[in-house]
Amino acid sequence: MSGIPASTAHSDEMPENVRHLMESGDPSPGERAEAPLLDSSAQTAVFQYWLSLPRPSGIPDASAFSPAAVKPHLPNLTILSLNDPDEISHRLVGTEVTSRLDANLTGANLLDFVPPETRLQCSRDMHEIGYRPCGWQARHATRYASGLISYVQTLYLPLRAPYPQPPRILGMHRSEEPTSYGNKADSVVFGAGFERMIWIDIGFGVPG
Repeated sequence: MSGIPASTAHSDEMPENVRHLMESGDPSPGERAEAPLLDSSAQTAVFQYWLSLPRPSGIPDASAFSPAAVKPHLPNLTILSLNDPDEISHRLVGTEVTSRLDANLTGANLLDFVPPETRLQCSRDMHEIGYRPCGWQARHATRYASGLISYVQTLYLPLRAPYPQPPRILGMHRSEEPTSYGNKADSVVFGAGFERMIWIDIGFGVPG
């Protein structure tokens, strides 16, 4: 179903350009669940911690999230900010993510690392996470600058930023063993292909 989610906790605060994005097309189809389905104990642990946080508005305030509480998983965490439909910036990037990519993405725009033909859809999906809000988990291919291709399991969960800042998204990433090699490139490409996508209902429904 296209359009703005009827149950969104942020509908009254949604900027006009975000509203236009949400009304421009549907989020990607996927499975519906109430918890992560991919076999990742680390992602399940982060999800359970996220669930334990106070949620007066339906999702935790970013200030309630304590990196120390998930210290073993911190190297694989990211925090994104939905600044604009054309800019989803990395506020925090874990050391393992930086090492794996051989680049520090802090401050970088996530959409710059998504295939051009899927950037609009990626932005639409990310804003669904932040503005419905809901959780998202997927297994997707990543092409590294070295030419290495491997699957990555990603979990995204919404966080409410201090007013009037836009929503944030907590990310948890798990890389699998390389599957193949391609040509070298100038930078990494996220979401080069999706094998599985899951929308997680945290109380506001999910797409579909």
